[in-house]
Amino acid sequence: MRRLVIMAAAMLIAASTAAPVSAIVGGEVDSAHPEVGIFYFVTDEGRFRCSGTLISSTVLLTAAHCTEGVIGKVIVNFDQVAPPAGSAPANGAGYTSATVPAGYLAGTAHAHPDFNEKLQTKDLLDVGVVVLDAPVAIEPATLPPAQGWLDTFNVKTLKAELFSVVGYGIRFEKPDSGPQTPTAVADRTRRSTTAPLQNLNGEVIQLAEGARDSRGGGGTCFGDSGGAIYWRGYLVGDTSFGGSQFCKGGIGGFQRVDTVKAWAFVHSFLP
Repeated sequence: MRRLVIMAAAMLIAASTAAPVSAIVGGEVDSAHPEVGIFYFVTDEGRFRCSGTLISSTVLLTAAHCTEGVIGKVIVNFDQVAPPAGSAPANGAGYTSATVPAGYLAGTAHAHPDFNEKLQTKDLLDVGVVVLDAPVAIEPATLPPAQGWLDTFNVKTLKAELFSVVGYGIRFEKPDSGPQTPTAVADRTRRSTTAPLQNLNGEVIQLAEGARDSRGGGGTCFGDSGGAIYWRGYLVGDTSFGGSQFCKGGIGGFQRVDTVKAWAFVHSFLP
């Protein structure tokens, strides 16, 4: 499965180490969104991590690039600071219900069948779900009240109110001395921040992301993929892609959940 080069999120973790990394860029540690979790999965390219959001007691909304080509189960945790996931399954094998690390839950990944890994706005369809093997006692996020809900607002209204993004992504920092190449800071912490709308374009919500932007608090980074984007309290999509190698800002792309095909796909997994 080919990974999108500028996807803001699926974080590849070397099979020989258990050193996942995290953090919304410019954000704060988040305690307001316990429904947002972290999950690990294995493909034929290695082990990755993403974020996802409960939309029922057993279903997480996430990105298709986090759920396509998954071998075996995914493992999920909803702690503010997730426990270590341990080493990846040996020999490229996926997780099974019998190999779930302590503190994690097992689930099954499903990607939208029409996701084609192209960063296009008309038919992006970077939407997927994880169906947990057992329900959790966490209040799920609230989806928009109707398909096409965001289209009922004019762009001026959408730009006047900040969007909130939540996930377990990474952040980059420059070392105190030596070469000043930014390096990833490792933890497994849920963080959140805000960002203003740049444009609403087909399937995609485009946010202006930058920690120094006076209108918002920052943006997303690798590991935030599939994580939540909220507006007016509703979960309006999932984190899809970004355009900065070291997550320094730019335009972030988020798959809308209320478009026709995404809406139908997600609701096919709900009661």
